[in-house]
Amino acid sequence: MTNVEPAGTRRLGTLLTWRVATIASGWLMLLFVGAYLITPASILPLVMADLGTTEAVSAALVSMPQVTATVVGIPVGMYLDRVETRTVVPAAAAVLFLGSAGDWVAASGGDVWLLVASRLFAGAGMFVLWVVSINIASSAFPPDRRATATSVTISGYPAGYALGQFGAPRIAEVVGWPGVFPVFGGAVVVLSLAFYVAAGNVSRFDRSPEPPSLADFKRVFADRNVWMIVVVTLLGYSLYMMFNSWMPTYITRRFGVSLAESGTFVALFPLVGVFARPVGGWLSDAVLGQRRRPVFAVAFLGTTVLAVAMFYSTTIAVLVSMLVLAGVFVQLQIGLMYQFAQESVHPSAAGTAVSLASVAGWLGSFVAPVVAGKLVATTGTYAAVFGFAIGLGAMGVVTVWQMAESGVATVPA
Repeated sequence: MTNVEPAGTRRLGTLLTWRVATIASGWLMLLFVGAYLITPASILPLVMADLGTTEAVSAALVSMPQVTATVVGIPVGMYLDRVETRTVVPAAAAVLFLGSAGDWVAASGGDVWLLVASRLFAGAGMFVLWVVSINIASSAFPPDRRATATSVTISGYPAGYALGQFGAPRIAEVVGWPGVFPVFGGAVVVLSLAFYVAAGNVSRFDRSPEPPSLADFKRVFADRNVWMIVVVTLLGYSLYMMFNSWMPTYITRRFGVSLAESGTFVALFPLVGVFARPVGGWLSDAVLGQRRRPVFAVAFLGTTVLAVAMFYSTTIAVLVSMLVLAGVFVQLQIGLMYQFAQESVHPSAAGTAVSLASVAGWLGSFVAPVVAGKLVATTGTYAAVFGFAIGLGAMGVVTVWQMAESGVATVPA
């Protein structure tokens, strides 16, 4: 007797396959976006030697795409809410690739200002890919799995930082350091096409049949919970980047190890986000019944306690262990930030909400390291950095206490 698989079962299996393909291609796309963004940092000595720039100027090249994202983020998010987001993916990837090709031309010719301009140009494509990947990953799954899907997708970004730090110097040995930019940019284009195809075969949940009206946009900017998640994202990324930026120098001066060794230790801090971000989403969806606030609270509270422990650590082994654990805690919430933002508004304005949170995150990434540096310069001690971290964590806990829950499972029927 022949067993015939029911058509419904086959259809569900096919849909699941395309959902997995959407998440996988989105993850890989963000992997190479992250690798492209971090490339100047990973080949900094080569950049400085060939361009004749200072360490500060060369390192600033890393932040140029994020500068563009901060400036154009909110209007771009509002535009994305008015179009079919999937259709802009290849175009956004093309913008990033053109920027990476401009990087190659500028770096090969030793033109620092053209390199700055091309990195700024690529930032527009980077931002669109970031927002769209979050929006599609979330809407491709039912509500009880959205935080997990979003968190898994964006975990490709810190993995991309690791890929860039590891791979860029090796690729530079083959194609020269200017050629590294279009290598990663080209990979983004290829993966964007895969993401475009996969997302086109997935049914999307909670999609509004009409674009948002002006009143819908006004409600986003008037929503208290949206501004609460903006503050949470600002504080969370401030903590994340402050440890990333200042711990290599602190470890070097505190324990006398080389900057290369301390950099290797600190690289573990963002790398653990590859599993910490998905775990945070899974905990919220599967364990906490789609409640988001407990994960935010644990993330800030845990990071605050660990900042105190790091300050009093007397051996490098203990300090690095605490730092890695802090990397886990602070990144548990990162995927949830964007899911929370979407859940706080009407589905038609989800892109705007994600853009607001994203701009806040990048703003915190810029400002917190600068403030920490000023504190060190003013006080002459790194105790000020840890005090600042503790203050940010405490503010995060207080903010979370003031938030309303966004998860749909907590909304009464």
